[in-house]
Amino acid sequence: MKKVLFTTALFFTACAMSAQESVVKEAKSAKDDPIKAAQILEPALTDPTTAADPETWKLAGDIQKSIYDEENMKLYLPGGQADTAKLYSSLSKMFDYYLKCDEVEQSKVQSGELKKAKLRKKLGKTLAAVRPNLTNGGSDAYNMGDYRKALKFFGLYVDASSNPIFEDEAAVKNDTLNPLIACYAALAANSLEDKAAVIKYGNIGKNHKEEGYRALMCLAEAYGKGENPDSTQWLETIKEGVAKFPTQPYFIGNLMDNYIQKGKLDEAMTEIDAAIAQNDLPYFLYVKGVLYYEMKKYDDAIATLNELIAKNGDFVAEAYAKIGDCYFFPAQALVEENGKISMDDPKYNENEAKIKDLYEKAKPNYEKAKELKPDNRQLWGQYLLNIYWKLNKAEYDALEKELSM
Repeated sequence: MKKVLFTTALFFTACAMSAQESVVKEAKSAKDDPIKAAQILEPALTDPTTAADPETWKLAGDIQKSIYDEENMKLYLPGGQADTAKLYSSLSKMFDYYLKCDEVEQSKVQSGELKKAKLRKKLGKTLAAVRPNLTNGGSDAYNMGDYRKALKFFGLYVDASSNPIFEDEAAVKNDTLNPLIACYAALAANSLEDKAAVIKYGNIGKNHKEEGYRALMCLAEAYGKGENPDSTQWLETIKEGVAKFPTQPYFIGNLMDNYIQKGKLDEAMTEIDAAIAQNDLPYFLYVKGVLYYEMKKYDDAIATLNELIAKNGDFVAEAYAKIGDCYFFPAQALVEENGKISMDDPKYNENEAKIKDLYEKAKPNYEKAKELKPDNRQLWGQYLLNIYWKLNKAEYDALEKELSM
């Protein structure tokens, strides 16, 4: 009985092998219709027997190359209308299948089943020729909001440089565009909240001299958010951004916020003074003014912010609003103090006079911020409303009506 069962098992195995091999033969015979051939071959790509044959994957790649070549040719013909979705889909699959072919063939070489790889050089040359179009596929997908597909294309492009299939393709191995495309891959991965991919491509993209700041921003987001934020890596990334891209407000702003939250204002001032020494940017002066404000050194804050305003560049509205804060919030401290003492207390009237004086000084600064940035109500809205309530009921009524619209 056992012998019969064993023979039967062999019979069914042979039938299965024969069926999948016939699928491969049928796909080969249908290569003139590559769409049909691809459909016929599909079962052979998942069957353990035919999937272990590098020729199966080469055939799959060849079929996709035929589809790609047909659509790509239309781009160069007068009046040609290429189906770009089909073009880029076949390009992606061609990469997947040829890379898988090389992987399977190399595995057979390592196991001793094959003496040497016969396909790698040819496949590498073929893929190297079409690789630049991966960036177009990625850009199209990104612009359509398909970040997963964009990551696939950009990732294939970047990963190629370290793939041994391209060992004879110097243009691929030494591609100077890699950091730039890695930036795009990191951006797509960030949109997907794919932390592993952000870290992988961000650490390549951050080396691009012009666009590397985008990769570093994505890295900072990946380290700083999620279920397991890494505050140490986040801070290191922010500091790297400050060092490499000192003119990008994102990094210096986050670094200053970190220092302020931890009460390390002296360290923050040292950092911003060093940044200003390298580049006297309006944003840096604004940050310095904010630091003085946090230190309650209001006169120094006002002087620094007026220096910024005199430059008549960026952050002028913000500077006016922060000068307003230098008067408004000390006044609020007195308002709170008066809420705790009797109106008959001489200190109460003394505080009231100081409050009115501070409001009078804050008022024109908030009004100037409102004039410069009327849509940014966070800069001036509630502060002016409080001031008008104290100083001018008519202005209060008008502003309350405006803010409610």
